Amino acid sequence: MSIKENIKAILPDFILNIIRSLRSSYQKVALLTKYNIIIPLIHKHSLAKIRNKKAIKCVFLALDENIWKYEGLYHLMRKDSHFEPIILVCPIVNYGKDNMIYKMNNCYNYFKNNGYNVVLSYNQTSDTYVDLRKDLNPDIIFYTNPYKGLIDDRYYVDKFPDILSAYVPYSSQESIPSTAGYNLDSHNRFWRCYAVSPYHKGYSKKWAFNKGKNVVVSGYPQIESFINKDYIPSTDCWKELDSVKKRIIWAPHHTLEAAGVVNYSTFLKYADFMLDMAAKYKEKVQWVFKPHPHLYNKLLLLWGRDKTEEYYRQWKDMDNTSFVDSGYIDLFLTSDAMIHDSGSFVVEYLYVNKPVLRPTNGIPFHSLYNEYGLECLDNYYLAESENDIEQFIQMIIAEEDPLKEKRSAFIQAKLLPKGSKTPSQIILDDILSHIQK
Repeated sequence: MSIKENIKAILPDFILNIIRSLRSSYQKVALLTKYNIIIPLIHKHSLAKIRNKKAIKCVFLALDENIWKYEGLYHLMRKDSHFEPIILVCPIVNYGKDNMIYKMNNCYNYFKNNGYNVVLSYNQTSDTYVDLRKDLNPDIIFYTNPYKGLIDDRYYVDKFPDILSAYVPYSSQESIPSTAGYNLDSHNRFWRCYAVSPYHKGYSKKWAFNKGKNVVVSGYPQIESFINKDYIPSTDCWKELDSVKKRIIWAPHHTLEAAGVVNYSTFLKYADFMLDMAAKYKEKVQWVFKPHPHLYNKLLLLWGRDKTEEYYRQWKDMDNTSFVDSGYIDLFLTSDAMIHDSGSFVVEYLYVNKPVLRPTNGIPFHSLYNEYGLECLDNYYLAESENDIEQFIQMIIAEEDPLKEKRSAFIQAKLLPKGSKTPSQIILDDILSHIQK
């Protein structure tokens, strides 16, 4: 036996419990000190170093174009001489190297093809990575995801304590509050966390070690394209057909596991049925299959490659169906309706004010969604069965929408920005207010 094991064997349980309690208390005090005193002091020093610089270099760490919420902010910075924005496409490492390279190349091509100032962090030929600090020398780093273990560790926020960091949530944060949503190490380290609503700032105050002192309510930047009346969406995401059909999106979530805080998925229950519906109504409806980006990898583990690829192939190959794995702004705006069990889409699709159906999985909504999400779902059509889904499809074909008036009133009262500033402008103004003091 080791010395530690010998001591544990000798001491009575109540003494061991006291020691464990003291250790836990010490660890909590250490975290509170770090997040509430040490890190804010470092931020203050970092801010002083860049204050009144001619141009602030802002590096956005992009992982996937589907969760890119900085569109408006990036373009505002491009027009403002105070800022020099650049995008660094970073690796997602938790699904293997082949998936990492595939995702990075897709993401890089999206930004490159759309005229962004973008750099790829990984060179496949030399097997080397961009050194963020030395090669790009950022003044502020913007994160698109808060999770350690998803992004390569060399780019995680704890590697840059002396560089200001900011975070805009990759989703509308509709799920029930949890540590993962509001009290990760990153949430407490970021110089700024921009919140979707006052609800969400309240959750940070309750859950975070730093009591949400770094949280600023900006609104959700993703909505800006949905409400921009001058924006003209492309229909390239839909197959070109000989006749006009109703356009319905099916967007299943990736949470196939029957555990965890988030368990939205109804995919396994309705996967085959949705293909049947696409075939049955092929003369009336065209479909886009828009799964969560993680669903494919989850299905590889559950179904294997052959079955997974065959399922996706069917959505790609039918005359009236398409598969979309990139951005969804144009997709939403050019659709007639959506069926989904996703997370962020609970809020986002309401902005286009079109009929939307949420299939249920038997788990009460109040155990999955916060107040914000529940208010949104109150304006949804719900489906507990295949028959309910088919009735919704028939309703769309018949151009009926009984919830239209109620949904429109909710959007006006609760979702649309109240002032003249967009969320991106609020974020930009907040940053400027600190760097120009």
